[in-house]
Amino acid sequence: MRNADQIKTLVVAIDEKDHQIRMLLAQQGNQEVQISEYRQIIKEQTKKLENNEKLHGTVFKPSRK
Repeated sequence: MRNADQIKTLVVAIDEKDHQIRMLLAQQGNQEVQISEYRQIIKEQTKKLENNEKLHGTVFKPSRK
């Protein structure tokens, strides 16, 4: 009977790990979507900044020490 209990315990532990893996993969997918969205925002803002610099000159200049 002891082996059966150990097997049941291991099965439960494996199921819990499988659930954790599925949750982590879902979180990773969500984060990849967020990164993609942020990259798109950066592209758009960079383009706006470049257009603004063409019209009005450089807005941000490197600081010289």
